[in-house]
Amino acid sequence: MRVLLTGATGYTGLIVASRLMEAGAHVRGLASRPSELTQMLESTGDFTFHQGDLRDAQTLTEAVKGVDAIVHFAAIVGDPASAREPDLARQVNVEATKVLFDVADRSGVNHLVFGSTCSVYGRHTRGVATETTPVNPVSLYGETKVEAENYLLDQGSDVNVTVLRLATAYGVSPKMRLDLIVNQYVHEATARGEVTVMGPEAWRPHAHVQDIAQAVDSVLTDPGKARQQIFNVVTENMQLKQVAALASAAHPGSVRINYRATVDDRRDYAVSGDKLLNSLSYKPGWTVAQGIHEVHNHLISAESSAQASSGSRPAAEAAQQDRAPRISASVARSRSTTTPDGPRRRPPTAPGTAPGIPGTTPPRQQRGRGR
Repeated sequence: MRVLLTGATGYTGLIVASRLMEAGAHVRGLASRPSELTQMLESTGDFTFHQGDLRDAQTLTEAVKGVDAIVHFAAIVGDPASAREPDLARQVNVEATKVLFDVADRSGVNHLVFGSTCSVYGRHTRGVATETTPVNPVSLYGETKVEAENYLLDQGSDVNVTVLRLATAYGVSPKMRLDLIVNQYVHEATARGEVTVMGPEAWRPHAHVQDIAQAVDSVLTDPGKARQQIFNVVTENMQLKQVAALASAAHPGSVRINYRATVDDRRDYAVSGDKLLNSLSYKPGWTVAQGIHEVHNHLISAESSAQASSGSRPAAEAAQQDRAPRISASVARSRSTTTPDGPRRRPPTAPGTAPGIPGTTPPRQQRGRGR
């Protein structure tokens, strides 16, 4: 299979590219410029770099030539980035997506997998959101993804469209992000011995980057079942205070947790990932707790590397810039809590609680546990 991957040099895109190449696909990565990351991909698998601007129709026309499928992950990602540059966010997240679909349709591409976000649910406090739950975005980022989703699913063309609503990602990638909830809390605990939690009672869905990559592979492998479908890619729901407690527990020293109310981020939602689990051969292998230890070990290793090189870089910079060893899908599976029947479920707990973390029962018994 020949796949065009936009956002191939991003935090998640790099892991997706590696997973698809391991599965035997030829990956053509679209990015604005060559870099060490594109060179790394070219040296480790069947990867071709295609240079160009996602917003340029001619670039897209050339990029899709001869491909069987498109995985569209390029975006202005997240609420803060979209709010800082709203015009650019609309150009990239909405208009460029429309042009990409139109080019794909004219070029005879079979399948387009769109990387959306669970942020489309915004604020949902009545139960666990599913793919049929009405969207309720509370940010520009969520709004742009809803608009792009609607355009792609309403066209009625021969292009098979699959929308993946991604949970908040975590885990180690060759291009680390320390602004994502799990990674951020681990970094704060490791670097400062102090974690600040804005809106500790709020719920968020989570998924490891390796499990997100596996979800992409699953829908490409079985396009018939994925046709014109929306799938939530979620493996666990946790309150922010639960994530902070786990991140703090992973650090051997004393960690202070500061709780702050927030009015800037209204998001509060738990999301079910059952549809993807039950529809396709998708078996996630990571838990948030495992991911926290993985990120913690990576940060410690990066700090040690920085100190070894005369301490010229702060640990945070080292963690962001040092190229983490590529964590292959096979390695991820060997580290997972899988059984022959799939991911091992956590021990039963009271509804709405997180195992091993006291004081986490939320006032939402009617919401159920979700995933």
